[in-house]
This record gives sequence, structure tokens and C-alpha cells, in this order.
Amino acid sequence: MNETVKCPYCEHENDMSHALVDGLSDDNTFDWECNNCHEEFEVKVEFEPSFSASKIEYIDCEHCGNNTRDIYEKGRVYPFPERLSGKRVCKQCFCESLAEEYTSNKKVD
Repeated sequence: MNETVKCPYCEHENDMSHALVDGLSDDNTFDWECNNCHEEFEVKVEFEPSFSASKIEYIDCEHCGNNTRDIYEKGRVYPFPERLSGKRVCKQCFCESLAEEYTSNKKVD
């Protein structure tokens, strides 16, 4: 990523390495005062896509044995059902256990 931008008035290279500290507007622009000529100009920030790859890992649900890549475990999902604590489980087991836990904790009048 280029961390400098040329001033449109004097062509001085302005350092932008800390320019986004205060955030960015909805249209990805902000005003900047040139360090050299002190004229104010608009900077447009453009983001380029970045890609990475990893292997798809399937594991067996430690509750039902279903082979899945969508795994739920305590620490990654909150709330997590107490009865599944310490297990890596599939989405179906997670949802069913969480629903059971909520309904069993309901007060019955």
C-alpha cells in the first residue's frame, strides 16, 4: 500500500501512514493539509482486495459423530450449552442443545 500522496498544488509527497487514525467518512475521503505548502486538499482512500487460502478441514462432531466443517466450540461461540462444554460440535447439535438448555431453564407457573 502506498503510504504517501502527492499534494495537487505543490506535488510534495505527504506521509499518510497515520492519516486514518481518526477513521474514515462513508465516501472514503478526508481533507488533508499539505506539510509543505499548507494548502488543504481531499484524499480518497482506495482499498484493494486481498486473498488468502487455507485447507478445508472437516472434523467429526464430538456429540453425534457427523462430519462437518462448520464447528462450534466454547470460546468461539457465546452462549455455549453447558452440557457440550469441552466438545467440538456441529451446528445442529449446538442449536438443539442450546434450545434444550433455554427451555429447561424456563420457569413454569
